Amino acid sequence: MAKHVELNDVSKPALIRAAHTAVAAALAGDFPVDPIIGPELSRAISCVGSVVKRHGTLIELAVAGALKASDRFIVLTNVSLPLTKGAAQLLDAKNSDEDLAKIRLSADSEADGMVNVDLVVVDPDTGWAGAYEIKRGNGVTESGKRRPIVRKLRAARLVLASYVRQLGHGPVESVTSAVIDYFGGSGFEAEFSLTRDQLDGHFGVPVVATVDAMTATVRDALQAELPHLLRPVLDGMAPVEAVVASPVEVDAARTARRGAIDPRVLRTLTAPPTGPGKRCARGARMRHPAARMPASQH
Repeated sequence: MAKHVELNDVSKPALIRAAHTAVAAALAGDFPVDPIIGPELSRAISCVGSVVKRHGTLIELAVAGALKASDRFIVLTNVSLPLTKGAAQLLDAKNSDEDLAKIRLSADSEADGMVNVDLVVVDPDTGWAGAYEIKRGNGVTESGKRRPIVRKLRAARLVLASYVRQLGHGPVESVTSAVIDYFGGSGFEAEFSLTRDQLDGHFGVPVVATVDAMTATVRDALQAELPHLLRPVLDGMAPVEAVVASPVEVDAARTARRGAIDPRVLRTLTAPPTGPGKRCARGARMRHPAARMPASQH
């Protein structure tokens, strides 16, 4: 079943509340201790990683909330659509996306299972509907995970019009589906994905400003907690005495580390770049005494 978007209010106070709630939930997590880095650093790294993961969910909420706030769309999140046997057969036959977009299958047809999509958006005035999977996009999604996502979104195109009509939001004449790859690094094909720079133009309403405001509030909320997270780590570190060495001492230390260097080797290492010189037969070059000398000694 579909459920209406959870972020009904996309005002700045609402975004701040959502961000602080996400950060607080991350900090309240119970994380395993890595035996190499110890409990304090384990907790700090795990908490930061948890906030980053939760940011993906917040992007979903911000996109959906911005679309709903426009008063143009009907917005549904976490929608389960039937994968009908007819849809599976059409996909297995490797029909093009253009051909699939023209096909309408009944959502009541015999199904092989259900597929879940992050977002369904309906514009009743134009008879349009779209199904979307949302990725944060700050890292590549494994190819083995990208394929089933694209498959389910293509399947969604076939039954989306029927599904929306059954919910009472139809009729729908045009359907689409895509991956919203917000930061653009998930690795999906460009023709099947929408990045941050394309969202406002795709939907025809402002979306990016809301998502970026959410991102900024999450960053601010996390940065406010970093001193508390990192203080135990810093307190547990052994003090390091500052040593100021003179240039002479630095050069002496470098020489001691690398040992005595053969002057000829040093000349070779510090010589300016040179080309191979004029081309000549291999035998003639090997017979010429100068050919066996390093270039810096010619």
